[in-house]
Parts: sequence; structure tokens; C-alpha cells
Amino acid sequence: MTGIDARAARRATREDRRVVLHAHRAGYLALRGITRLGRVVRVPGLGVVVSDAARMRQILLDPVTYSKVGPGGSDRLWTPIIGPRGLLNMDGEEHAHLRRKLTPLFSQRFLRSIVDEVLTPEMDRFEDAVGRREDVDVVAVIERAAALIICRLTGYPEDDAAAQLARAREILGFVTLTTKEFSDAQLAVVHEKLAVLNASTRAAYRAAAPGTVPALMRAEGITEEDTVSVVTAMIVAGTETIVSFVPRFTNLVIESGHLDHLARHPEDVPAAVAEAMRVTVPSPVMIRSVLRDHRVDGVRVRAGERIILANIFACARAGDFDPSRPVPKEMRQLWFGAGAHFCIGMPLATLEAEVFAAALARAAAAAGPVRVRSRVRKQRTMAASYSRLVVRAERTT
Repeated sequence: MTGIDARAARRATREDRRVVLHAHRAGYLALRGITRLGRVVRVPGLGVVVSDAARMRQILLDPVTYSKVGPGGSDRLWTPIIGPRGLLNMDGEEHAHLRRKLTPLFSQRFLRSIVDEVLTPEMDRFEDAVGRREDVDVVAVIERAAALIICRLTGYPEDDAAAQLARAREILGFVTLTTKEFSDAQLAVVHEKLAVLNASTRAAYRAAAPGTVPALMRAEGITEEDTVSVVTAMIVAGTETIVSFVPRFTNLVIESGHLDHLARHPEDVPAAVAEAMRVTVPSPVMIRSVLRDHRVDGVRVRAGERIILANIFACARAGDFDPSRPVPKEMRQLWFGAGAHFCIGMPLATLEAEVFAAALARAAAAAGPVRVRSRVRKQRTMAASYSRLVVRAERTT
């Protein structure tokens, strides 16, 4: 793999950090200031902030000392939305048992069949549009593709795809980097949006259409209520991962000049996607509740407190976007977590990202250099990204 232009990579990385700043100005600036004080910092009234990748991995791999469930844990935020058994707000043996039941849903064979059926035709249309040298909004492309995939997975009607994605996005709109819980007014709106999603999930569970998540969960003996919780978590927390990542990936590889390399060397697409995940960090902050008194790098931590894992700043320590540089061992895939709660949706998100990246590389190889024509950053949103990112292939002289 060839190297990358350091100056262009720095500009591209700085632009991506501006995307995060626009989405989480107060929380981002506060956390950045805290992490500059040290890699493990106690903040009165907030908790202990950790921004060292090695320490973060140790914490995520220690279920005896830390939990997602408990005072200050992330379950306090998600349980009112997805119910008590949505996987991402569970812990212990109950969590492990449900996760084992869901494993067949994320096999490469099953996911590949879904992607080939739904995403590949969308990418063919994307390539054709770029090949005709049209202005193409990457955000619109991936939003439609992700919505169609989630409808295919959940058994929702395809013509309801855009509406379901919009409802999930409205729910996420109440979440910031520092949100601990929802207000009563917010919960009222959330439950109104969830009522429609949940009704669709129940209908899909009862219909049990072959090859859908509700049908597979029903076949595994998982109850309708638990299916509703898991599917809601998948839609609300999972879909936005790929929708936010793809435009940021696109901007990174174009502005850094790396897309020209991928057009010549499509075999390097997986490395580019992995490095872009490291820069964009799908899980920018992770929260754990402390179960026993101890010390982290000399900082005293008490039972009942919370640990804030500033993943976005830990991953940033590896430097600017550069797919030619190996990711430090302690940082590998940390953007998806580690241990028992390593993101179960990682295989799907990675597959979707690589299929898009390969299509973008093919389009650049066939149509000539692809450039960003315009971009609009999202503001005050949980999933930092662009609301519009228009690209176009330029003619070569």
C-alpha cells in the first residue's frame, strides 16, 4: 500500500473533527478540555473520564468491576426507549444468553444475502449516476439504502422505509454526548414515535416472513416483547451508524486524495474503511457503572460512580487519517467497543461500508477523479455527519 499525502490527510481529518464539533459543540469541547488534563481524570459531578485506549480496553473487558447496568450506566438512557431487554442495555448471563440467541442474525452468509439483494442494486445506480458525471448526494444515497436494508431485515413494508428511518432519527435527536436521561416531555415524544415502530415489529413477528429478524427471533423462542426491544435498538441505535459513517468516509478519502489510490487498488478498500472507522469513531463515548472501589492509574474510583470512556479522543491519539499505517494493537476496533458488549452489528455495518467504498472506488476508476462539490454539516445531532454531501466525477484532460 502506498503512503498518503500528510498535508491533505491533516486537512481531511480536521474537517471531520469540525463535523463532530458542529454536532456536539458543548460536549465535545468539554470532553476535549478534560482529556487534555490527562488520560484518566476525575471530574466532580460527572465521573471519571478515561481517554487512554489500553485502559479503556481493560475496563471493557472487566465485567466484575464495571457494568452497563447500574448508577450512571447507559441503561438509564436506553431502557425508557427500548424496554428492559434490548441487548445494549443488559449485562451478565442474561445478556450473554440473548446475544447467543441472536448470533445467527449476524452470520456472514445471512448478511451477504441481504446486502446482495438490497444494497448492490442501490450501489449500481450510484455508480451509474457518478459515471454520467451527475451531482450525487451521498447522504441521500446511503439513507435510502440503509432504510431499505433495515426494512428487509425487520420485515417492514419497503414503502415505509423512509418514514421508519425518520422516526428513529427524531428519537436520536434527543441524545447528546452528555445526555444522562430523558425529560418527561422528551419521553412523551419518544413513545409516540415508538408506538408506530413497535406496531410494525409486532406485525412482522406474527407474520414471520422468512429471512427477517423477527422470524428468526421467533424461531429461536425469543418472545414478542423481547423482539420488539431488540429490533427497536437495531433501528434507533444501529441504522444511523452507517448513515453517518458513509458521508464522512467519502469526504475523508476524497479530500485526503486516497480515493485515487483506491481506484487503482480496490483490494485496499477494507483497510481504508477500518481507518475511517478509527477516525470517525461510531461509538464516540461509552459509559460504565462502577461496581467496586478501586484505582485507575492512581485515580480513585468508587462503587456507584460512572466511568466515561472518551473513545473519540482515545482513537484520535493515533493521528490523522492514514490507511497505510497499522492501527495500534490496543486500539483495534475499539470504535465498536470490546468484550461482552462488542457491537453485535459490527459485521453488518462493516459490510455495508465496504460495499459502498468499493462502488465509490469503481466509479472513480471508470469516470475519473471524484470531487466534493458541496457539503453541509449536521448540527446538534447524536450521530455526527453531513446532511448533504454532493460529489461529482470530473473529466480528465
